[in-house]
Amino acid sequence: MAFTTYRADIDGLRAIAVLTVILFHFNSQWLPGGFIGVDVFFVISGYIITRIIYSEMNGGHFSFSQFYIKRIKRILPLFYLVSISSLLVSWFIFTPDDLVRLADSIRYASVFIANTYFEKNSGYFAPAAESMPLLHMWSLSVEEQFYFAWPLLLFLSVKFLSQAKRKWILVVVMLLLVALSEYAARTNAASAYYLIQYRGSELLVGALLSMLVHDRSGSLFAYESIISRLGMAGAAALVLLFILLDEETVFPGLNAFMVSVASAMIILNGELRKGLLYRLLSTRELALIGRLSFSLYLWHWPVLAIYRYSFNQIDLVGYFVCVLLILLLSYFSWRFVEKPFRYSKLGGGRVFLVYFVIPVSALVFVSKDIKNSQGYHERMSEGTRSLYESTMSTYDDTIKSPIADSRYEPFSLVPIGDVRRLPGPPSALLWGDSHAAHYRGFMDKFGKENLFYSLYGGADGCPPIIGVDILKHGSPEKNCSDKNKKIFEVIKDSDVSVVFLAGRWARYTETTPSEGERGDLIFLSGADDYSESVENTRRNFRKGMDYTIGILIENGKKPVLFEQVPSYPFDPGNCVIRKGMHSWMKNVSCEVERQSVDKRQLYANKVISEMERKYPELLVVRVNEFICNPSYCSSMVNGVPLYHDDDHINVAGSELLFGFYSKSEGYKKLQAVLGD
Repeated sequence: MAFTTYRADIDGLRAIAVLTVILFHFNSQWLPGGFIGVDVFFVISGYIITRIIYSEMNGGHFSFSQFYIKRIKRILPLFYLVSISSLLVSWFIFTPDDLVRLADSIRYASVFIANTYFEKNSGYFAPAAESMPLLHMWSLSVEEQFYFAWPLLLFLSVKFLSQAKRKWILVVVMLLLVALSEYAARTNAASAYYLIQYRGSELLVGALLSMLVHDRSGSLFAYESIISRLGMAGAAALVLLFILLDEETVFPGLNAFMVSVASAMIILNGELRKGLLYRLLSTRELALIGRLSFSLYLWHWPVLAIYRYSFNQIDLVGYFVCVLLILLLSYFSWRFVEKPFRYSKLGGGRVFLVYFVIPVSALVFVSKDIKNSQGYHERMSEGTRSLYESTMSTYDDTIKSPIADSRYEPFSLVPIGDVRRLPGPPSALLWGDSHAAHYRGFMDKFGKENLFYSLYGGADGCPPIIGVDILKHGSPEKNCSDKNKKIFEVIKDSDVSVVFLAGRWARYTETTPSEGERGDLIFLSGADDYSESVENTRRNFRKGMDYTIGILIENGKKPVLFEQVPSYPFDPGNCVIRKGMHSWMKNVSCEVERQSVDKRQLYANKVISEMERKYPELLVVRVNEFICNPSYCSSMVNGVPLYHDDDHINVAGSELLFGFYSKSEGYKKLQAVLGD
């Protein structure tokens, strides 16, 4: 039996995929696994593209040039519209650094490697998602990379391999890619999420299904009952995965493979062109949303990101406004851009020139100009520009000093404080993660006032704790443990008597990133227990803190511990700048509730207080009392913005905190510790 090429049920499945992604991006609590809609898209793309080209290759009339012309007409016009629109709107509302990031993402996306850009910018200091309106373009780049490689690989396999051998080889490759993806998801989550080598198995599932259907189309109805049951099982599995998976799940890997197989079972069921599932997916409403899915997908994230950027959050009115904008932009761009350009009669080399070479060259030129101009600071008033420069300041930007003795490595050899004390030894050492690094401004002022210098040692996301390991997806972070051991050996062997400890303590006791922050779960483990649980993590935090402070004291060192500053669910420094740039933000709060800060830091502070009682030699430097009142914690004090991002203070804020602390009773104790 012959069927028409068009599959309304696949458009219905597209609709499900795009709606779940949009729902997830509106609020991840509404549908925790909504992000897997992207993986459903990958399977559909692999299926549809292979369905088109595999038949043509077997018939001997496949044209590479025609294939790429159709892909260019299908994808690029709408990409240009969304990118240019996002850039124009962002010109008026984005801070310079955020505008530069957007320009960079456009440049990478224009040449189909946006996924590599976002993979590089997804680490510990990754910018907030709302400052990246084209973040979702990573998936488009993955598909585009697939379009480049797959036709050639498939063509060669058709030409040189038998049907059976071709399928077995591709099945083995697919399973190897799944294993590679699972390994990467457990060892390098950002790469696993964004890069095609870890997503290729999902596209290959759809491609293999398409080849199977093509080669066995005549015998499909012999297995009608089995295929129908598989379709319903796939639909049930996909619903469960939408509910059960969440952002903390190991992904992609095996979980993405389950999504892919479930999606493939649904697509296979549709080949029968009958049954309840087929009828549900083929409804006119779902099919229409499916035809709009590309426009909906490309528009929804810029609208949400820019709205959140402008108002810090989305309330009920905001949801309505965003939904309306997404629908209107999607429909009109589909009607007047996507369809006309896709079906235009322009062909041959002119398509590559008009649709690709000229617009991409223009976008790359504009993007580079924005980067070279550092986001055009002159868009801001002089007062706002001063706030911006203060917010962006880091200690690394301010130092130009001689280096200390190399015997102190792996501590950084850049002296902090009174450099006139060189080439003599440091009087103190600062050890910890990036929250120790952001206290260098504090230590610099302290050192200059008291005529000493210190050195900083540590690594991002690596707490200054001995005897426990950072655990991610069941494996200890060996680099962190090894670096801490080397640092402790230097501390133990040095003549330095005072050691400052600082860390993002609540990150390690709660295991989760702060609200609104991207990042993996982090657990702490001892040598005898690698279970990933909050209880085990907290037990090891207390154990590690106790052991570290105790062994420092045993070795004649005086430990001084910095309190953690509040973390924010948004970038408070960025918020302060935007309030200065835009009148409509004047009533937007850039503060965080004290209650949420205390709740987040409750267990960590409890352990620190226990250590303080147990070890009279321990001094705790508490700074939150200078920036928090009973109701909220401030992101700007005395006209100085304190933060560089959502949880790190800038150098101006660090110096300001020292100014406050130097007038407190605690400061006298700190001076006494250093002077003993």
